[in-house]
Amino acid sequence: MLIDLTYHTDQTGGLCAIEGGIDAPFDILRVFTVSASKGSIRGEHAHKKCSQFMVCVSGAIEVTCDNGIEETTYQLDSPSAGLNVKPGVWAKEKYLTENAVLMVLCDRHYEKEDYIHSYSEFKTYIKNKNGERIE
Repeated sequence: MLIDLTYHTDQTGGLCAIEGGIDAPFDILRVFTVSASKGSIRGEHAHKKCSQFMVCVSGAIEVTCDNGIEETTYQLDSPSAGLNVKPGVWAKEKYLTENAVLMVLCDRHYEKEDYIHSYSEFKTYIKNKNGERIE
């Protein structure tokens, strides 16, 4: 789900503040940035418990989200929009421009065991959720 963020501009530039529980849909415990060359694919994993809020702070990035039932693709190309990626969603990021930077805000600290790195393991994980639909 894309969330519009308040973006303030004046003659000198722009500012976008993101507050946990207000702009981001959760309290923020971890923040990291990812950059890659144009055409690169990053991500390609899901989380069991961690929610992520993705904001493209520079350039353009295409994010494909797969909940096990359907895929939705979003283009992030402005710091004034954030994409909420809930647990149980397989996310893949394609870097569309040089110097693209993705900022990711998380509701959990890094936990190696929270990651699902194999798509077949992800499909099994979703199937074992007793038919519960995860968005």
